Amino acid sequence: MIAGCYLVIVAIPGRPTIFGVHDIQSISCTVIYLPPDNDGGSPVTGYFLERRRPDSEWVRLNFTPVTGLKYVVNKLASLTKYEFRVSAVNKFGIGSFSEVSELITTKAPSVPNRPRWPVVVKLAGTSVSLEWTAPEDGGEAITRYIICYGVPGIDSAKYSTTRYDGHVTTCTLTQLKPRTKYHFAVSAENKVGCGPRSKFSEYIITYKYSGK
Repeated sequence: MIAGCYLVIVAIPGRPTIFGVHDIQSISCTVIYLPPDNDGGSPVTGYFLERRRPDSEWVRLNFTPVTGLKYVVNKLASLTKYEFRVSAVNKFGIGSFSEVSELITTKAPSVPNRPRWPVVVKLAGTSVSLEWTAPEDGGEAITRYIICYGVPGIDSAKYSTTRYDGHVTTCTLTQLKPRTKYHFAVSAENKVGCGPRSKFSEYIITYKYSGK
């Protein structure tokens, strides 16, 4: 009896399918895609994506294969048309690119998003150091932060404000009143305008500092 033999052909993967482009913002979007019907005889290990403007060259978006089936594209230009394509890779190589996605247009820039409330990182007498996380910038660089602070329970229209450079996410407020409750909020501003103010932090109570 002659033992049977089998011929196994292995190759690069087939073409993935662009499922759609979603969550289109002024400088970002999310590309969702489906795996190829044929993996070439070896599991797909990741995907490479490219983007281009109409009538321009393709630009590679990632140089390490993405393992998931969606990719967030950042650093786009606002009010600009883009299209995308994706290829699959296995241990034998990179397959052909998918059909080109629909043509999308990024949105106009907007004011920055609402930041998370600032955190008190240091309290020393009547000085308070705050720290916060930069929000999404709306497609234009954040130029400054506005810190709002006052005594909980009074009319917030009477609160004090101070402004800080948009490149930093920390500040120190000095010469507050001693033995006084304060809480703090922050908003971000770009050239489009000022975004919504964060929620206020939990309050702290300043104290008379001896300096020792």
